[in-house]
Amino acid sequence: MADAETGTEPDAPRTEESRSLVAGSFRRAYADTESRLLKSYVVVSLFLGGVLALLLLLALPVWVLNTAGGSELATFSRAFLIVGGVLLLVALAAPVLSAGQRHARGTATARADASLALAGYLFVLSLYVSLLISAPPEQREAPPALLAPAVDLLYSVPSIYAVAPPLVAAALVLVVHRFAG
Repeated sequence: MADAETGTEPDAPRTEESRSLVAGSFRRAYADTESRLLKSYVVVSLFLGGVLALLLLLALPVWVLNTAGGSELATFSRAFLIVGGVLLLVALAAPVLSAGQRHARGTATARADASLALAGYLFVLSLYVSLLISAPPEQREAPPALLAPAVDLLYSVPSIYAVAPPLVAAALVLVVHRFAG
C-alpha cells in the first residue's frame, strides 16, 4: 500500500532532497562541507538575506506611496528597488548556491568551499562599505579611533560611487565560482 503523503511504498527509503534549488543548496552546503568558514557563511547569508528581504518588503509600500503620481522616473525608481534588491539577494546567496551545487555533483573541495565563503564575506563587507560611502552627512558619526582613517576616507568618497564596492565584490564571487577548486 502506498504512503498517502509521499506516494511511495512504506518500506521504500525516503530521500530528503528539497524540491527548491535554493533550500536544497543551502542545506547541502551546510551539511556536506567540512569548512567551518562556509558553514558560518551559510548561516550569515541566510540571516542577512532574510533581513534584506524583510527590509525590501517593508520599504516597497513606502517607496510606492512616496513616488505615486510622479513622473516616469519615479516609476523607474520603484522598479529599480525591486531589481536591485533581488540582485543583492542573488549575490548574497551565490557562494552558497555554488558550493551546494558542487557538493551535489561531487566536485567540491575544501579549498573551493573556503574560497567561496571568503568571496561571500567580502561581498557582505562591500555592502557595509557601500553604506558608509552613501551615508548622508547629517547621519555620519565619529568612528572609533582605530578605524577613523579608513572610515573618513570612505566618507570623503562621492555618494555616486557607493554602488562600486558591491559590483566589484559580486564580480569577485563570479570569478571564484568559475575558477575555484
